[in-house]
Amino acid sequence: MGMKKATYRSLCWLGSQQTYRVVLVAGSVFLFILSAVLLPFLLAADVSAFGRFPAGARVGRVYVGKLTKEEAVARCNGRLAEVASQPLVLKADYDTIPINAADIGLQIDYKRMVGQAYEKAWDVNIIERMARTLLNKPKAMSLPLVARYDEQKLKAAVKTAMGLINCTQRNAYVDVSSGAVKLMPGRDGRVAKFDQVLAEASKVLANGGRVVTVPVVTRTPAKAKEVKAQIVILVNLDEHTLSLYEGGNLLARYPVATGSKKYPTCIGEWKVVRGEKNPTWYNRGAAWSENMPWMMPPGPNNPLGTRAITINGGGVMIHGTNDTGSIGYSASHGCIRMRMPNVEQLFEYVYLGMPVYIIKKSGDPGFDCSKKAFWK
Repeated sequence: MGMKKATYRSLCWLGSQQTYRVVLVAGSVFLFILSAVLLPFLLAADVSAFGRFPAGARVGRVYVGKLTKEEAVARCNGRLAEVASQPLVLKADYDTIPINAADIGLQIDYKRMVGQAYEKAWDVNIIERMARTLLNKPKAMSLPLVARYDEQKLKAAVKTAMGLINCTQRNAYVDVSSGAVKLMPGRDGRVAKFDQVLAEASKVLANGGRVVTVPVVTRTPAKAKEVKAQIVILVNLDEHTLSLYEGGNLLARYPVATGSKKYPTCIGEWKVVRGEKNPTWYNRGAAWSENMPWMMPPGPNNPLGTRAITINGGGVMIHGTNDTGSIGYSASHGCIRMRMPNVEQLFEYVYLGMPVYIIKKSGDPGFDCSKKAFWK
């Protein structure tokens, strides 16, 4: 019984070995035939593709698959024209300083860029290339822009930009230089080094970028970060207007008379120190009032009208007047005259310490709004 069992197992083993060999031989023959048919095809496909970009290739976000180098250069030149003219931007915290591309001779080097991309596209062994062709899985690529520029011009441009990058600490303030009220936030002082900024700009350009994050060495925090929104008065001497603002919002605007050339209205930042209903006018002994009484009680002949608002700037008042013909002109003795209904309406908003800004004209206020007033 033992011998018969052994003989049976030996015969089974021999049969399995024969089956394995048959399968192995058959598989080898099939692969040989398949390779003999496919290999020439794959080689022919690889040879025919040489000289063109593989499918899926992109240069600077432009699709160049199956194009020759010359065709790729032409396509990139056409589709990247807008990108080529974009400025180099130095970004320092919340400030951006643009540098025009033409000012530094900045251009996209299409020929070099496409050449580098083509070399990388074909830097794949033939086995991998044929395998990707067979499986229809091309190696996708997206290469950055290659720029050329004038190094000396870049250095000069960055040196100029340092005057805007490096800045002193500035506290929050009310800006009236434009002829409107704007609440300007505080700005930290910062210092950057020229060599570091230039190196970073060169690095960004080498990588095809246009935005440079400026490396800041030191910062000095602003003491006042924000300005509290409040109701203020803005007088524009050139336009002969008085505007009432709450924060940056215009509440009302009135025509006014302002000081003449001989008796100009004082320019600057001031505040309200007194407000009177039906005020009494007192003669201060000025040359223009030498023939007038020493005082005038409230009434229709009072030069101050029904309301008078005194500011701490040379005794200037904002007051009503019956001389409505002077409204819209530089005709007063330094004070700001308003029509009676207007000054009465304005008076309802006035409070002690209320800021009053008197500017020469829009765009040229006549004083530095960012600096604290001398009397503060």
